[in-house]
Amino acid sequence: MKNKGISIAKKFIASVLAAAFIVGAAPTTNISVKAAAKVDISETVQALNKRGALIYKETGNSMITITPGTYAKNVLTVAINDEDAKIKNIKCNKKLRYKRTFKKYDDENGKVVYRFSFYTQKSKLYNFKFTVDGQEYRALINATTPVEKATFAGKELSTKIGLGTQNYITDLKNGKINVKMSKNYALESIQIGKYRNNGSGNKVEPVLYWTPSKNNKKVNLSGEKQVTVAENGDVTEESMYSTTIIRINYKYLKNNTTGSVDYYLNRIVDYDN
Repeated sequence: MKNKGISIAKKFIASVLAAAFIVGAAPTTNISVKAAAKVDISETVQALNKRGALIYKETGNSMITITPGTYAKNVLTVAINDEDAKIKNIKCNKKLRYKRTFKKYDDENGKVVYRFSFYTQKSKLYNFKFTVDGQEYRALINATTPVEKATFAGKELSTKIGLGTQNYITDLKNGKINVKMSKNYALESIQIGKYRNNGSGNKVEPVLYWTPSKNNKKVNLSGEKQVTVAENGDVTEESMYSTTIIRINYKYLKNNTTGSVDYYLNRIVDYDN
């Protein structure tokens, strides 16, 4: 019995030493656990750059504001720092139609960027849920109209059709701006955007300048057409009309997110016949 006990003890000590050797000898690089992908969610809007051209710009808001009855293009950005990660298990209300409409591999930063577009006719706060690497994420899609009513010279402005849309022409030269915000929205400020043609000779470009304005204040519309001269004078482009942009900056009071609505007022100022 005594010899048997010594034998068991020796075997136990040997097994402990062997295990310690294996653990100690194993390089730490052989033990790897994949970290969960980092996912950034942001509202994306079509904004105007310095020259007045439309660009996509991330606002940093996690809530996405869209207008019922209007197609919201590429308004939700999901950036993942793993090019192999997939967006799965998308869930949202059936009345909120969506589609992934943009995908870009950002090789410089090692991530993939997705953008989603939406459409709904119903004013509602929607939950848009999805998973990445088994982790669930959520974006709020706020289908609402921040501006209940806006008028210029007593005529109603719109972003869908008629006065205020990008290609609509008006004979108005001036008028008062009147803005009434929707429930849960506050008017932050009003800005007036007008183009000036900067440069001379073989290089001219229209640049958009903003000035502050106030509610119920009279505004004179621009009379300067946009002109572009480029490539040493080989390319010239002129518009028939001048453009004034009325920008309504707002705050959503429930979570203090901000945004803006732009109305375009175009006047014919130059034509050939």
